Amino acid sequence: NETDPPSDAMKRSGITDTSTTLTGLQSNTTNYYVWVAAEILGAGVQGPYSMRTSIIAYSVPGAPTNLMISPPSGSCDQLMVTWTAPSHTGELPLKYRVYGNDTFNDTLIYNTTATLSDLTANTQYTVRVVAFNELGDGENVTGRGRTRPKAPSISSLSAISS
Repeated sequence: NETDPPSDAMKRSGITDTSTTLTGLQSNTTNYYVWVAAEILGAGVQGPYSMRTSIIAYSVPGAPTNLMISPPSGSCDQLMVTWTAPSHTGELPLKYRVYGNDTFNDTLIYNTTATLSDLTANTQYTVRVVAFNELGDGENVTGRGRTRPKAPSISSLSAISS
């Protein structure tokens, strides 16, 4: 996805240092090309010379998608949470935070699955997953899941006589 330089003003900005700050770049644009000109004076060679370079506009990530929340088989105090990574990552490594009823589970997650533990049986929880990178939090995705009820204990069953 190549584009021309953002403006003629940038081409003729008169930058004399070896670095500068570019403004007006759009996030989600990973192949943004500019022309860089230079003159070598006193070495018998004069410019301008051109080269192409890419600039990546970093940003916070988008929201995770496809959130699934379900109790694992045989457990009444856990919820399994899975999701798909956001399509827009902000071009930086992602981590996730998972909340059950607005309580952070104290674990930074680097993949797309988590287990919420030590929950109350037969209780509905609102689960929120937040993707973030070094620039900050992205959007979150929210869903609901219910833990399984406790199985009745053997001592609470009465014998049936015929």
